[in-house]
Amino acid sequence: MKHTSRTGIRRFLSAAALTSVAALALSACGGSGAGSEPVAEETGPVEITLATPAFTGGGTANPYQALIDSFHQKNPNITIKLVESPNDQHGQTMRTQLQAGNAPDIFYVAAGHGNNQSFAALAEAGYLQDLTSEKWAADAIPASAKNLYYDADKLYAVPADLAPITELQNVGALKALGLKPATTTAEVLDQCKKVRAAGKSLFAVAGTSGANTGLHAMQIAASLVYAKDPQWDEKRAKKETTFADSDWKKVLERIVEFKDAGCYQDGAAGAGFDQLFPAVAQGKVTAVFAPAGAVAALRAQVKDGSFDVGVIPGDTAEDTRLIASPGNALAVNAAGKHVGSTLKFLEYLAQPANQDALAKGNGNVSVTAAISGKVPSQFPSLEPYFAEADKKIVTQPNYLWPNSGVYDSLGTGIQGLLTGQATPDQVLKTMDAEYDRGA
Repeated sequence: MKHTSRTGIRRFLSAAALTSVAALALSACGGSGAGSEPVAEETGPVEITLATPAFTGGGTANPYQALIDSFHQKNPNITIKLVESPNDQHGQTMRTQLQAGNAPDIFYVAAGHGNNQSFAALAEAGYLQDLTSEKWAADAIPASAKNLYYDADKLYAVPADLAPITELQNVGALKALGLKPATTTAEVLDQCKKVRAAGKSLFAVAGTSGANTGLHAMQIAASLVYAKDPQWDEKRAKKETTFADSDWKKVLERIVEFKDAGCYQDGAAGAGFDQLFPAVAQGKVTAVFAPAGAVAALRAQVKDGSFDVGVIPGDTAEDTRLIASPGNALAVNAAGKHVGSTLKFLEYLAQPANQDALAKGNGNVSVTAAISGKVPSQFPSLEPYFAEADKKIVTQPNYLWPNSGVYDSLGTGIQGLLTGQATPDQVLKTMDAEYDRGA
């Protein structure tokens, strides 16, 4: 898979650099491209299965359910069964089921190569339906995001929405301590001491979840690595730098600094992901690290609370960057029994109005909203970043890494940092070794 220009990803969020929303709306209505091998249209009753990670939003149902219901109204012969798997197990569950031949017809994937839910390795193993000749699928990929979705010039997934990676903040708990969200690293370290003195912690991380600790590290890297060098991943791909000999060392040193300052909750190294949301909801900690859409769950579950999303600051406010990428996607099982009906549903999802509705239910940002520069009303604190997207937003780094082992090494290595059994140099050396294995 070609490595993506980070500058190009920032252009994804700039309306001036991309196809207009109107063009997307028109193109999404197209049929199969010329030369494609037609997939049989099914007219009898059909049931297909859609698998997603467990929903963490504030509604009573997975947001895909509303999309399923509206699709079924227009296509009564096609019934879609929705199944969920735990967030941190979804990628492995899909791989296991694909290998066993009992995978769902359509399922959630992430962009690129570098996540354990990324589509690329599945496509290269022959598990995913080739969408290249489906005009509606090709037109759903913005020009500047093509390298996130094409593998050897083939298309295997369609983006569903965009999830800004943020701090979920209990601003009520901060206010009760006489604090407001920090804007510099120095303020963070000062707040860690004050919150600790009150018997709480500023942050909570799930030390046993590499996905959560890795996400936390990438948020720090957005400011320490990519604010200074937006093309860092291109340089790593060309072997012009390494994790060990770059500002990534400062990222891991920052995590150790936070640990030593008491920024994380007691027992962070052994904490699970399921402990994070109760802790921040109850005000035992003031922030956790997760996609922005999850703030809807906090607002729904704690009616008298005050919650918002923020960005972990860099050394200065000017250095602070938001991670936001069109990384949530769906792919079709090439061995599914009802590929024709499944493609029909995916084409329905690709229509801009339906993507807008899905993103609203997810609490995320739709592709069309990102292109137009509109920020959902529930994220006013993120507006300054979207307003200067070319400068203030970077793509999620691990989407650009050649395999999931790099990110896995980062996540598990941070658990070692939290226990004191690993050093930043050791973690970075392992990341470089995994990176050099290639795709």
